[in-house]
Amino acid sequence: MTLFGDYWALGSDPLPSSGLVHVLEEFGIAKANARAALQRLTQKGVLIRTKEGRRTSYEPSQATVRILERGRSRIFSRDEEFPWDGSWTLIAFSLPLEDGPLRRLLRSRLRWLTFWPIFDATWVTPHDRFDAAHEQLADLEISDALILRTRDVELFPGGRARLEAAWRLHELARAYREYHRRFAPLRDRALAGAVSPKEALVARGELVDDWRLLVRDDPDLPLEFMPGDFPRRQSRQLFLETYEVLTEPARARFEALMGLDDD
Repeated sequence: MTLFGDYWALGSDPLPSSGLVHVLEEFGIAKANARAALQRLTQKGVLIRTKEGRRTSYEPSQATVRILERGRSRIFSRDEEFPWDGSWTLIAFSLPLEDGPLRRLLRSRLRWLTFWPIFDATWVTPHDRFDAAHEQLADLEISDALILRTRDVELFPGGRARLEAAWRLHELARAYREYHRRFAPLRDRALAGAVSPKEALVARGELVDDWRLLVRDDPDLPLEFMPGDFPRRQSRQLFLETYEVLTEPARARFEALMGLDDD
């Protein structure tokens, strides 16, 4: 899905199955496993398969397109901070215990929206996510829920400690530093023109995918809650710079593989 988010744009033609299989081979994924993954994603409604003669192609479903667009807005955000007026968005929901998969999916999407739990089914964020949270609940057909946007919030010591524990900022800071340590040499080689198109395709995919995981786990807090030495700024600059310099060779390799015949 990282590849679809990177190389497929709304209104583009579906991507040929043969080309996708060849691209995934670059990442060490066997042809049979690549085809099985495409089939599973189609069965789950993540991808749509089309067939024209002998040619099979795939494109994201409408629901997946919305997810990819939301992902791009966060992954490629250049904002380091935002002016905070003290308002919070709170969402409380109730799901039967037997709805484990739905509960996990909702939690995953709430984290992507920078919500974090203060209690099991009560999540908050300092961002204005009222409309986005409503969209997610509607998308998952969850009706037993409450969304509240307010500035009338008092964090008692126990409540603030609960939030700080949920945010796990020390762990996140270590992850940002490790990301910078891992990809700084790649940026330097890419700026020197020492990265081949084949390496650029794989390295850029890993660069984006690892950054997506960092963004997913980052509550994107206002400065009032952030330690002064938090390393996100340097890591974000590294990500954007490396991504940009790898774009041309990676896309050249991707398009070359898309043109290969599966036979």
